[in-house]
Amino acid sequence: MNHLARYNLIDEAWIPVRGQDGQSRTVGLAELFRHAHIIRDLDEPSPANRVALYRLLLAILHRASSARFGSWARQERRRWRREGLPTDAVLDYLEHWREHFWLVHPEHPFMQVAALAHHPDTKDKKKSVLHLALLGNDGFLFDHRKTATLPWPDALRDMLGLFSFTPGGLIKILKTSDNAGPLANSAAFLALGANLGETLLLNLGSAKSNQNDLPAWEKVPPAIKDLAAPATLATGPNDRYTRQSRGVLLDVDDDGRVSELWFAPGLALQDDPHAPDPMVAQRMSKDGKTILRIRFDGGRALWRDLPSLTAGAKEMAPAVLRHAADITGEDEVLHVLAAGLASDQAKLERARMELLRLPHALLAVEAAAAQLREDVAAAEALHDKLRALAARVVALTQSDPEHTETRKKARERVAQSPLADVYFTRLEQRLPALMAAYAANDWEAAHRLWQNAMTEAARAFWHALGVLLSDTPRAWKAMAQTEPEFHTILRNHQENRDAA
Repeated sequence: MNHLARYNLIDEAWIPVRGQDGQSRTVGLAELFRHAHIIRDLDEPSPANRVALYRLLLAILHRASSARFGSWARQERRRWRREGLPTDAVLDYLEHWREHFWLVHPEHPFMQVAALAHHPDTKDKKKSVLHLALLGNDGFLFDHRKTATLPWPDALRDMLGLFSFTPGGLIKILKTSDNAGPLANSAAFLALGANLGETLLLNLGSAKSNQNDLPAWEKVPPAIKDLAAPATLATGPNDRYTRQSRGVLLDVDDDGRVSELWFAPGLALQDDPHAPDPMVAQRMSKDGKTILRIRFDGGRALWRDLPSLTAGAKEMAPAVLRHAADITGEDEVLHVLAAGLASDQAKLERARMELLRLPHALLAVEAAAAQLREDVAAAEALHDKLRALAARVVALTQSDPEHTETRKKARERVAQSPLADVYFTRLEQRLPALMAAYAANDWEAAHRLWQNAMTEAARAFWHALGVLLSDTPRAWKAMAQTEPEFHTILRNHQENRDAA
């Protein structure tokens, strides 16, 4: 041990967890893996930090399993799920790399860049520790701290969250700008188990030994030239999960608190469309030409992107959910965490965490996934027709309804109205019953239920439109004039439903 090293993350308590008894506490890495079977879950409120902690733990488990077993397949993961994590392998691995898990170290502080304290371009350019916090439009998301001094565990978790979710943008140190983190502007998906150990196993996946895919602590510490270098592709999930996408060095005082840090560009990650992040879901744009990441987009309900999580999505679905489907049974319902941030260029706009319930059939049976995809697409198409009709109704309440500017303003008013929320919220209320039908493998009942829900949602949309318009003769006339068209849309939908 170097006499200047402080705070070894294997032993120090710094990860917040919640036990099966509901009690919260903080633990070090060794205690976390030793007691993973009685820890319910992580107890980190920040979506970015929580996902980053899962990724760190998965990289440790992956490398420990590689060191002990070389490779492993589905049967080993199923056995570990029954019997528990290979704890001895993980503890041996952590002990082997103990010297690289010091938070403060003169040569290789954990996932930091020691050279920043000495290089002429960076040594005198410290920043506040709150520079690690991910900013939103209204201040710090999930951060109500009034002080600019943090205990080192808080600063460390903020640093890890930043590495995963930082948006690209200007840096002005060493180079003018830097790439975004691997999960920037994305929703990250994970399968949740009955305890933390099971959660890690569900998302681990099977693996062949890949000696090139190393986590940050197994690599040579970054030098200044590495921070200024062009972006590189990830060598695998361990590299992705622990990529230091910003160069950071925490200035930890004698009381274990951090008020300042050194900050610079990081080890820039180059996007690889053929190897998406294992926690990211993707979908095709409406024109079918562009692959888009699923993100928390405004008020859009996340369930509308459910087809991108299912078996039918193939390479578009998150790999971690395919891993989970491999070791879950046909009668199981998987709890899926969706967490992340949305940004507009370099400005972070919102942070969210949601919990989805997905029956095994939707993750493993392509026919079930195909039906869900068709039903969700039908709901979107029906909404498009209703939205276009609503814009016509709004235009008819104006003095010159056929004028181009009038029609444009009518479309904008409909887009800014709560009509979409009314429609999709009504559908969302039927999701639990829909998932129950898929869990029972009664796909015909699921389809019939969804078609009925679409009819209910359309009627709710039309009623809300009448409420939205002012109570005037012109509004009454517009609604009456277009009501036959509404019933035609509804009748066509019902005929399609009956034909199906």
